[in-house]
Amino acid sequence: MSALKGKRVLITGAGRGIGRSIALAVAEEGADLVLAARSGDELEAVAREVNGIGHHAMAIPTDLADQQAVEALAAKALEQGPIDILISNAAFSPPPSSLIDLPMDVWRQTFMVNTGATLLLTKALTPGMTQRPGANIIIVSSIRGQGGTPYGGAYGSSKAALNQMVKTLACELGPLGIRVNAILPGPVLTRMTTDFLPDNQALFDFYGDIAPIKGWTQPEDMVAPALFLASAGARKVSGHLLVVDGGLSAINQDAFPPPADLLT
Repeated sequence: MSALKGKRVLITGAGRGIGRSIALAVAEEGADLVLAARSGDELEAVAREVNGIGHHAMAIPTDLADQQAVEALAAKALEQGPIDILISNAAFSPPPSSLIDLPMDVWRQTFMVNTGATLLLTKALTPGMTQRPGANIIIVSSIRGQGGTPYGGAYGSSKAALNQMVKTLACELGPLGIRVNAILPGPVLTRMTTDFLPDNQALFDFYGDIAPIKGWTQPEDMVAPALFLASAGARKVSGHLLVVDGGLSAINQDAFPPPADLLT
């Protein structure tokens, strides 16, 4: 396996969940990694797994809500050479709140982690990526950026901004030889999800089966889409929002059969 042999890949949110799954798969494809997340212990564990595969991983604990920390992450990553691929996966989702009740500091934190950090890393890394063969950026966004998200408006709004950013950056960076794409998951079984569904098995099961393809989407389900977008097989794919949600966003809510107990 060597689709990404010799590439240097920076992945944020790499300590667990989707980021960890993608990191291990990218290493299996031959890449060396720069891993970033808040938790140093989780990052070091992933770095050890990558090193066990036979590739180098640099773990850089980073608070992506802190602009100076994000800029320091980029600078340290570049000390060992240019980055070929940026996978911006880190995300913050605040506790449920209506938009009119949401504190502005929570709004700012959500946008800084979910969109600001992505833009800062893009600014810092793209000069070195210019005209490097296969250079590309993959942003892990969400289907929640495609419609209204009651009581999750800060998260949904930040993901809508990311989706727009993907298309704009694809236009602006394409002439420089850099592709930009996004993966849009639906509900995925990660710690972020389970934190919102504590001690409510019925609600957990409902969301696990809400899509036409039943069963929780797993972090590993993002691996093949990420590897495709990172690879030469996607050399003409840019500005694309790749939805991976079990068909959830295809549902016409007015036409989809309601729960049977509501029809009795």
